[in-house]
Amino acid sequence: MRFAILLFLVSFTSFAQHASQPVKESSSDLRSGIVMFSIEDTEEDAIYWLERTANLDYFLRMKEGDDEKIRKVDTRDAKKVDMDFASRFLKCQYELPPSSKDCKVTLRLSMKGETQDICKKDDKKAQEMMPFLKALMKRF
Repeated sequence: MRFAILLFLVSFTSFAQHASQPVKESSSDLRSGIVMFSIEDTEEDAIYWLERTANLDYFLRMKEGDDEKIRKVDTRDAKKVDMDFASRFLKCQYELPPSSKDCKVTLRLSMKGETQDICKKDDKKAQEMMPFLKALMKRF
């Protein structure tokens, strides 16, 4: 009986040694955060976005080239920023005249699956979004 238990333990440990090591998981899992809105500045090669995690934490994120910055935002402030962006986005999309098809895009806005391109020639749309973008940049 002791021999059988000893044989079992030895065989179990030898199998455990040959088991493969777990693969390191990516920390950029898309399920970990929901992007509330994003602004891509094509001239500056920068992206700004508000992200909500599964724990209902909010983060303002910025990526300029290889540099990435993250700032935690409280819920009240995050909702205020989100509502401000949403009102400006909807105004650009539905109230201001549309952009021409063949123009150089300076800002690409995205909110809940909808995107909007703002061209260099679109002064009214740029005037609507630039104060918001400047205020967002000051947070970093």
